[in-house]
Amino acid sequence: MNSAVVDEGTLIVVNIIVADPTVDPPPPGYLLIGLTDGEPCNIGWIYNPTTNTFSDPNPPPPEAVVV
Repeated sequence: MNSAVVDEGTLIVVNIIVADPTVDPPPPGYLLIGLTDGEPCNIGWIYNPTTNTFSDPNPPPPEAVVV
């Protein structure tokens, strides 16, 4: 299972590793959040513990609409 390693203070994803958060302890000062297959998450993304979701702090710009 892939898991996100999240800094407890900033809630920023610092790594994606193969680990099971139900049995593998996170490093001190970090959270280990299990990812489902296909769940969008990457290094540098922000974790929201309230909704248990990840968001890209730098999403791509919207595409221009041609009329």
